[in-house]
Amino acid sequence: MPVTIHLGKVSFQLQENHQFDWIHDLGEVFAVFDQQDSGNICFGIEKDSQRKFVKYAGARTMEYSGDPAEAINRLKKSVVLYKELIHPNLVKLENHIPVDHGYMLIFEWFEGECLHSHWSFPPPAKYEHPQSPFYRFKQLTLNERCASLQGIYDFHVYVERKSFVAIDFYDGSIMYNFKTNTTKICDIDVYERKPFTNTMGRLWGS
Repeated sequence: MPVTIHLGKVSFQLQENHQFDWIHDLGEVFAVFDQQDSGNICFGIEKDSQRKFVKYAGARTMEYSGDPAEAINRLKKSVVLYKELIHPNLVKLENHIPVDHGYMLIFEWFEGECLHSHWSFPPPAKYEHPQSPFYRFKQLTLNERCASLQGIYDFHVYVERKSFVAIDFYDGSIMYNFKTNTTKICDIDVYERKPFTNTMGRLWGS
């Protein structure tokens, strides 16, 4: 039976009850992103007019069928990636902390929209609804889209030079600020270090 959790102005459901007492020390929760199937749940938090993005593993989210311990382990391992792949086009990791029954990563807040916001615009609305970030991105000028694409290429060239390879990179890993025309890459949790080889590793995951 789903359990409804209330935090500040937001509410969401989990498969079972989970304590989030630690989150109040970070600030007021103003947004929740709970539709991922990775076992992570994410929050927008504000304190002293400063916003942060928090990614947390440890709770049994509605869309996750695995063991929370596995989600915690994956999130911990991703810290190495965010530290080794620091780049202007990647969301900035500020801290990572074990808390109670889980683990959290704290990122600098980016005022952008995910191009695969399936929780708000499930297909076919993703492709057709005029408010869908994916649809709006497709309406940008050619120069604006090319600039965004160049930023994505720049990051992945850097990834390649650092001997890593992107796995499962798709529009859910891209955020775009329509006011400033700025692109940021997020969710690199499953990037992997390439084995030593003479052939280029797979850059785009399937």
